Amino acid sequence: MDTMVDTTPNDGAMANAPAAATTAQSGPTFRSWLLKESPYIAMLSLALIGITLHLPLTYWTVLTPVFGIICVVEGWRHFSTRHDRLKLVLTQALSWGALVLAIIVLYDDGAQGVLNANGSSLAMITLLALGTFLAGLQAEVWRTCGVGVILFLSVPAIGWLQQSSILLVVGTLGVLAVGGATWYLSRGEPTHV
Repeated sequence: MDTMVDTTPNDGAMANAPAAATTAQSGPTFRSWLLKESPYIAMLSLALIGITLHLPLTYWTVLTPVFGIICVVEGWRHFSTRHDRLKLVLTQALSWGALVLAIIVLYDDGAQGVLNANGSSLAMITLLALGTFLAGLQAEVWRTCGVGVILFLSVPAIGWLQQSSILLVVGTLGVLAVGGATWYLSRGEPTHV
């Protein structure tokens, strides 16, 4: 008895094949990227919010160990032996502890008499930038070093913005005035084809 074997491709399998190939080729999604980069985004955001809002000493003494914990967690996978991981934790704890002491000295009444709020904020971000960069070197995490570099580069930018806020307002108003005048004058003219 002859049996016929169906050699035509299964439509269901063919329909699923392009979808599987597309999914495999699309690579990491924005959601997975955001999850992977969230510690660094959080570090930058928390530091810049603290500087912008001129937050008190308590904020910085809580934030600094959080930075240290992030550095240990992110650097953990770069060290395989128990000894190396213990060394990572110890060096991070000492580094961030020293930074907390520097922050407390910076916020001491004697230093506050010399520094105004803007000077304290810029000194704070400079300390945090240096600590973050060095912690990234110790933990062998280049993204943490990158956060330190971005924080360091934000110091002159913040200083410039604070000193030239009037210039920025006048410039913005000037651009709006020219744009508004151009729009007003161009809407009254008939278009010729």
